[in-house]
Amino acid sequence: MIPHRSTALLTIIIFVALLLVIFSSSPRPNSSSEEVFFGPGSYVPRPKLPSLSDLHLPSFRPTAHAPPETQPNSTSGESKWFSNWAWINPFSSSITLDENRSVLPPLRHRPFVYTYYEPTKGGDDKDAEHADAQLLLAWRRAWFAQGFRPVILGRAEAMNNELYSLMQLTKLTPKLEKELFRWLAWGQMGDGILADWRCFPMARYDDALLSSLRRGTDPAVITRFDRIGSALFAGVKTRINDAIKQAVKKASDTSNSMLELVPPEFFRSESPPTSLAFYDPATIHAHYPTLAEKSSSTSGRLALAELINAHLHTTFQNAFPAGIAVLKPFAEQTTALVEPALRLAKALVQCPKSPVPSSCPPNLQKCHPCDAEKPMQVSQPATYRNTTQVFTIGTLPHPYTLISLQQDSAEVTTRHIRRETERDPWLAEVTKEQLGVEIGGSARAVVFKRAVADEAVVGTSLWMTVESLPPGADQALPPDLLDEFEWQFGFRIPRDGSVNSEKGGDAKDSMQNANPSRQGVAKEYDILGQAREILKSKETNRIGIKDVAEAWNLADTEVWRFVRAYRARSVVERKKWQEDEKDFVGAKLED
Repeated sequence: MIPHRSTALLTIIIFVALLLVIFSSSPRPNSSSEEVFFGPGSYVPRPKLPSLSDLHLPSFRPTAHAPPETQPNSTSGESKWFSNWAWINPFSSSITLDENRSVLPPLRHRPFVYTYYEPTKGGDDKDAEHADAQLLLAWRRAWFAQGFRPVILGRAEAMNNELYSLMQLTKLTPKLEKELFRWLAWGQMGDGILADWRCFPMARYDDALLSSLRRGTDPAVITRFDRIGSALFAGVKTRINDAIKQAVKKASDTSNSMLELVPPEFFRSESPPTSLAFYDPATIHAHYPTLAEKSSSTSGRLALAELINAHLHTTFQNAFPAGIAVLKPFAEQTTALVEPALRLAKALVQCPKSPVPSSCPPNLQKCHPCDAEKPMQVSQPATYRNTTQVFTIGTLPHPYTLISLQQDSAEVTTRHIRRETERDPWLAEVTKEQLGVEIGGSARAVVFKRAVADEAVVGTSLWMTVESLPPGADQALPPDLLDEFEWQFGFRIPRDGSVNSEKGGDAKDSMQNANPSRQGVAKEYDILGQAREILKSKETNRIGIKDVAEAWNLADTEVWRFVRAYRARSVVERKKWQEDEKDFVGAKLED
């Protein structure tokens, strides 16, 4: 007979076994289904709760190597990135298996925009060539800032087109011959936009026409625009070359324009564009008569380049009626930290030099010209505001840098970080107005990444890390840094005046009066300098405290690396394009 105690034990074992069988055979909920939330919380992504199979346990799953670096040009200095559609993820390391490699959105496609340029016959007038180079550089910069890949073509591309031989069999007027060369060069290169080198995009990045041109064109027709003649066309290679054949076939010794020779069904005419400015002689005579008097001379061309730059700058200022916001969380400890960004903002609100002061672009005659007495507003909010009415400049400190400023010393200890500081304070402060105070750092990181790199916000903000900016007090913004920013804005940034002087001038005074520092700007700069050295140091104890700061502030570290990589990739992209175009006119200017 089985003892009573054994019977009870056997019963318990059978009962537990039955429970295990029942629960292990229960169907798992559909992983694709998502819980529905209502209210503000519905806009915040919620990561899927991990199951037992998702845990990286050494006893069940072998150690994984990081994937090899298969993408070219994906490093710059200490910045490393991986371009992938899965970039909207709280932490990049879950995808790259590399703590220091950030996942960025794939590079946006840059459609080609071509222009045709032939230097003055003879080529001995160096001043005239320099003036044309100024205009071509301005043309490149403006189109590049709007998301295009500008390329300058010449007679060599036209002669490489197989249709060039047809042109030799027909007697043409000089005007039509020049226009045919322009089209032959375009047809040789392929799909894209053909713009006159005096035709400039003069609008916000998200302008409807510019957005449409970035998406491509109808392959069945060549798009043109009323009132600007041959200033801009968009089409595909096959249709372009078909149009050239029709023009050559019908050309005579009295023909002067491609539009006269190509059948109308080849084109689709759009309404006059409000986002393209065409500075042809007729426009200059009509709107800028003082410039028209010397437009054909070298000085007139230089003045035209200065006028166009002023109009591009004015367009930027008109695009953001609420002004420029320089993010400044923790105002009592971060005056020195945001000073370089404030210098940049004050340069952007300056009135640009112009040969025709207070003038408007030809496509927007009712603009609001810059008024030195009433410049754009520069604010220093603590939180980021997602609005298209304001341009945002944000500078992200490394977690260790921010801890040092808040502690009033660069001598930070592990004990202090873990017991005296909150987690991810910078991100929490910057997104507090938008997300409240209850949400964790991972969800905030996703929202912030969208604010930096989402398609909808391109052209409305500039983000950089504190460690990439000048470290000293009263130090002007480096020329190479301003050069880089100009390719994002599309115009030359003013580099003189008190906002960028070596003494600081009014910029520093107004900055301190707006937000007086608790410990003084000089001491803040001293702490910033020490923090930089500690972050660069290879000493074991210093690297350790840096790692502690990063581990304690995972979300702040993630967005800091994201912004650093995003900025570095944009520089690499632009330099690669300039390297490809370095041998062509207008690529650079001689000092």
